[in-house]
Amino acid sequence: MIDVSQINYKSPTFHKIAGTVVLFFVIFFLWHSQSYSANRETIMRKSEELESILSRIEQAKQNAARAEEVKAELERLFAQYKLIEELLPRERDIPTFINMIQLAAKQADARILNLEQKPSQVGTYYTADPYRLKLHTTYHGLGKFLSLVANLPFTALVKNININKLNAKKYSVDVSLTVVAHHLPSESRPKEVKELLKKKGKVPGQKKKPKKKGKKVPS
Repeated sequence: MIDVSQINYKSPTFHKIAGTVVLFFVIFFLWHSQSYSANRETIMRKSEELESILSRIEQAKQNAARAEEVKAELERLFAQYKLIEELLPRERDIPTFINMIQLAAKQADARILNLEQKPSQVGTYYTADPYRLKLHTTYHGLGKFLSLVANLPFTALVKNININKLNAKKYSVDVSLTVVAHHLPSESRPKEVKELLKKKGKVPGQKKKPKKKGKKVPS
């Protein structure tokens, strides 16, 4: 410890040290009172703005990384869509459908009794083309027929199956069912990923109905 009683207060060295300390405190007081205190609110506001900017920059980096992931996922799904698109004719092809169904029935040892074309149903992404069929076959033949329909060179779904037992020598069941094929018009087929976003919410192949003008009531 420094012995205060040993300090020579008349020494030039002491005077220099004391003067330097006093000058430091004077300068610090002047800076604090005239510079820092006057600009404290500005400094705090700038600090908050800086933190906000840094936060937005970090968020932008995360969004950019997420955008790349979304873009990659869209491109992957679009590639899968283009493969499925090959299974969708550009228009309702009734002759081809009938030929394929008759061939499937022949291979499954089934007899088609009736084939009725139902009206097309415009959907959000494609148009459904239903057909109502009635046929005689066996349980084994029905299973084979459904398997052949599932492997047709176009999309075909089977629904509304009704099975009744027959008392016949060759055929044991009477079956009625609906086979739904699909088609997608050329103008509704997206060629790029960005077209999927533009067409979101639109119904392919569906035209806007013109507004009907109201009739004027004679006065």
